[in-house]
Amino acid sequence: MDEMTSEKAEHVPQVSIIVPVYNAAAHLKRCISSILAQDIDDLELILVDDGSTDGSAGLCDEAARRDARVRVIHQQNLGVSVARNAALDVARGTYLQFVDADDWLSAEASRLMVRAAERTGSDMVVTDFFRVVDKLASRKGDIDLDRPITPEEYADFMIENPADYYYGVIWNKLFRRDVVEEHRLRMDPELSWCEDFIFNMEYIVHTRLIYPLRVPVYYYVKTKGSLIEKSLTMGNIVRMKLSVIEYYDDFFRRVYDEADYEARRSEIRGFLFTYSHDDAVIGVLPSTKKLGRERVRAIVTPGTTRHPLSASYFAQKVWLRTLQTVADQFDLELREAQVLAYLHFAGGMAGMGELVDFLGIPTVTLAPTIAGLAAKQLIKVGPNVEAVLDRIAETDDEGKVSQILRSLSDKLELGPKGAHSAQAKLRESLGPEDVPLASIRLYKLPATFAEAIGRAAEDARKLCLKGIDDDGAAQLDGLVAQLEDNAQRLFGEDR
Repeated sequence: MDEMTSEKAEHVPQVSIIVPVYNAAAHLKRCISSILAQDIDDLELILVDDGSTDGSAGLCDEAARRDARVRVIHQQNLGVSVARNAALDVARGTYLQFVDADDWLSAEASRLMVRAAERTGSDMVVTDFFRVVDKLASRKGDIDLDRPITPEEYADFMIENPADYYYGVIWNKLFRRDVVEEHRLRMDPELSWCEDFIFNMEYIVHTRLIYPLRVPVYYYVKTKGSLIEKSLTMGNIVRMKLSVIEYYDDFFRRVYDEADYEARRSEIRGFLFTYSHDDAVIGVLPSTKKLGRERVRAIVTPGTTRHPLSASYFAQKVWLRTLQTVADQFDLELREAQVLAYLHFAGGMAGMGELVDFLGIPTVTLAPTIAGLAAKQLIKVGPNVEAVLDRIAETDDEGKVSQILRSLSDKLELGPKGAHSAQAKLRESLGPEDVPLASIRLYKLPATFAEAIGRAAEDARKLCLKGIDDDGAAQLDGLVAQLEDNAQRLFGEDR
């Protein structure tokens, strides 16, 4: 095995990203670029050239010359497990990620995974991912929880779908390197199938908490006619699985107590008759989108110079990009997340016209979004309070007045005496202007969503201020506040 192409000063990066490379020249640049474009800088990329003969080795060395965060190992062709183990032997990061050479990452992948681990105290993070077939990308996930889970809970989910790529692969997960080294966990080079699945199981038994990050951050390229795909006859499946069933069975023995293991033994044995799959992309499903439309992008024409509109354009795109991760996490469309974010920052209540104006979306387009959020009980759409009070003033029927008041109180959920204070409550939230025709307010919004929105806003700020010191950021905040004051005075004339 060759020495590293260069020696780097000893430093402990946040994450080591390991990429085994074998004859991947056609896609390797895309993979490397996506890793070096991560929106956190504190990482190292370890490329292991496994005896490539197509120019991949040169591409690895070129990347190391261009970026000091890249380290390269050259070895004879010994297989993917040996290549990954070689990288594990020299990795220095607090966390470990694995990427296949023909796949790529979204720009926020490492940041979101590392933050999820640190915020929740989890020892492993498992993420959703995109399956890419030709020009289509389809989101894939399995655990629909927004909290850390125990190894036992993880096993409960896995036993329902043990051959799903979500559980079996290594590239949609973040590992703690200290756990890997403490237990000397490595890939088994004697296995040609399921070696990453076995690594996952060996790791999980040493964890306390696992966090399912419901944001797709990995692009897995499904290769038609791959060797694995061609070998998936039932006979081959059973023969291969017989070689790993001992590991699989041992995993559940170690995770479950004896009673739980015995109760689920038949389900565990069912692993023998399932086959590894990632569910091919199906174009008619809502989760499938044309590649490039699954995530917020900024369109930049080469050679375009900076102009007065570019800063606000890119700042808005950065905000939408960070907001997209919140939408993914809570199974929302981006437009739904925009509405909820606006209501959150506007004090929990706004009018339809206000939303239409701020979001720049026509009423006819926004209305279905509002209806959808109301159906999910994330917002409530109330009546025009002034109109209701006018109706009360116009009638002498005390029974009718009571009926209107009860209806208003129920719709706005303000309590028995709430109808009398409804107008004041709206004015307090919206200011002295006329109450909008339809007032919209947050309803059963999870506290975790509000927290995620706050993190997204802070992420957008940090990304936009990257490279600017604290003094510069403070000055910029002052300038932005002055700009907002000036604009409000300008548009205040229209009131």
